[in-house]
Amino acid sequence: MAALLLLLLVCTAMIGSSFSAFRPPSVPLVVNNPYISIWSAADNLYDEFPIHWSGGIMGLTGLIRIDGKTYRYMGPQSLLRGSSIPSVEQTEVAVGPMSTHYTFHQDGVKLDVVFCSFCAYPVDVAEDIDLSGYQVPVTYLNLKVLSEDGKLHHVQLYYDNSAEPAVMDSKEMVTWSRNRSAVEGHHTMSIGTVDQKYLQQGSDRINWGYWYTSVEDNGNVSTVITSDVNARGSFATGKAFPDEDDKPPRACEDNWPVLAVSWDLGNVGKDNATSRYIVLAYDQVVSIRYFGHNMIPFWRHVYNNNTADMLRSAHANASLSGNACIETDGFFMALISNYIDPADNYSAIATLAWRQTVGGTQLVWNDILRQEWAFLKEISSGGAVNTVDVLYPASPLLVYLFSTRLQKLLMPILAYANNETKAYGEYIPYNLAWAPHHLGHWPICDLAPNHQEQMPMEETGNMLIMIAAIAKRYRYKEKVGFPSQPGSLTYLKPYWPLLKKWGDYLVSNLPDPGNQLCTDDFEGPSPHNANLAIKGIVGLGALAYLLEQDGQKDIATHYLMQAKNFVTMWMKNASDGDHYRMQYNLPDTWSLKYNLLYDRGLGLNLFPQSVYDLECAYYQKKMNEYGVPLDNRADFTKTDWLMWIASICNHDQFDAITNSVYHFADESPDRVPFSDWYFTTTGKVKGFRARPVIGGVFAAMLFST
Repeated sequence: MAALLLLLLVCTAMIGSSFSAFRPPSVPLVVNNPYISIWSAADNLYDEFPIHWSGGIMGLTGLIRIDGKTYRYMGPQSLLRGSSIPSVEQTEVAVGPMSTHYTFHQDGVKLDVVFCSFCAYPVDVAEDIDLSGYQVPVTYLNLKVLSEDGKLHHVQLYYDNSAEPAVMDSKEMVTWSRNRSAVEGHHTMSIGTVDQKYLQQGSDRINWGYWYTSVEDNGNVSTVITSDVNARGSFATGKAFPDEDDKPPRACEDNWPVLAVSWDLGNVGKDNATSRYIVLAYDQVVSIRYFGHNMIPFWRHVYNNNTADMLRSAHANASLSGNACIETDGFFMALISNYIDPADNYSAIATLAWRQTVGGTQLVWNDILRQEWAFLKEISSGGAVNTVDVLYPASPLLVYLFSTRLQKLLMPILAYANNETKAYGEYIPYNLAWAPHHLGHWPICDLAPNHQEQMPMEETGNMLIMIAAIAKRYRYKEKVGFPSQPGSLTYLKPYWPLLKKWGDYLVSNLPDPGNQLCTDDFEGPSPHNANLAIKGIVGLGALAYLLEQDGQKDIATHYLMQAKNFVTMWMKNASDGDHYRMQYNLPDTWSLKYNLLYDRGLGLNLFPQSVYDLECAYYQKKMNEYGVPLDNRADFTKTDWLMWIASICNHDQFDAITNSVYHFADESPDRVPFSDWYFTTTGKVKGFRARPVIGGVFAAMLFST
């Protein structure tokens, strides 16, 4: 633990010095997957209770007693429902890719509170060992105290959580236990609904499975499951916890049962910093139903469906896990500094995007194929599963750092489009000439093709581009001397006819997409969409790249020549003097041509530099305080697309756009997890929150290797 404490101090100082002036719109605390996604939407951790990304309260509470006086470090004044407890003074909050650091001071004592979500392991940018495949549903809450004034102080710590993370509605009946998956040498408490209906609700909140709060039994720890008033009141007044747990069950909101922990740390001085940690975990039991077949979280496969083994491992590896969070945070800071100058504002928004993106996914075990699959939720904009045009904007982070994760996300879509669902129990034939839009409504995949929101060119181009991006990333790793990636192209063997079918669809519908929806469907139809046409052209180039890599050179040349011909037609049809139109048929219109990103990112170079120069220069004329609007129809923009544009423009334009996005995140009055849809003149959020599309902030990193 001593090494972990030292690393925590170093990491806190490193990140805090860079981001201390940055005020995230919402701060990630416990972010593991779309269901377990808890944030602080306030300047100070003690201003309000933490909330779920969707806005509901998640009753996490923290108290500290210093020389007999009780203070709050997490949770509002109302946490005792009538009695008021003062707060310590928060002096800093710093967000890293995997960890969030709070610093508090009071009465000569310093308190560090660190949330470390173990949803992504450290990776090497060149190697991309995707250990994130072991996505365990664990967040470590580390608490560290030391004396700052040189005096000895008697310090006690407290934490509790309600059942709110485990219910859809606080009226639901909950039960609790100390015996379920008990872990020797630890106090392990769990809570969940009485009526465990796996996968039978489609809300943004989960109400099956169990939340675990687990701590080491180190001799000075006490735990209890009782009402919030009993637990918090006992600690606040210096009394011992009740001798026995309350008897279950009761409603979540009925005297609010909490899992409570307290420690008496004794006298703490300046030379004996003292630390404790809590393992916060959630066992979903079942995660996804894919065409009639239930799939368990991948960690359950690793730990033989044994939650106790997972929790034992979490405790045994607490130091390693803390190191992993710290190393990843430091690794990322160094990585950004190597490629982005100046790095500070870009680093701040990119680190904020990391957990939001990875935490929007769920890794599962496909026991039919005996391999990992992954699923992504279209958070806050419909709740769809593996929406292709949500995966696409998120792809820069996934391609760059988690390319195997992206491949696992695409596999369920490829299997559906290739009519492979019969093996899972529910055969729904896919008979469209273009790629699917999504698989169903989270957490159920059962969508018939005629119930899709049809975006033919959009999703077809997206799929081909992302598959090519994965292949290019694998080729890069081989080039720099790392072992060949398993299945870098061989996994595509059953899908070549499907990919060529998609390529033929693009050829037959270019250079003019006609009256089709694109991913920006919230603006309504945009027929003859010039940016959508770019998507189709780059998609053809991506298919040509894949075929060439597989040795199918003749057919690769065919698609490549078609793409080049379409570029010439596009430049003529979309030209509007000093820029290119939003629609071929509408003069004096404009739009962000973000689909150019992968023309450069894949090294296709289908579009000449003159196209980039004209577009980027024109965007500068349209710049507002918080960025460039999406197009001429409205004042709002999309964060992901704005950062894609920044990444294909020159250095000064990149800085200007990056700074505008930074200022939006830092100054927006709407305290929601990093939104990707906001007004460029006011910084107010138009809609969307916590969406994994924010991984598009990493677009610039596609050009760093």
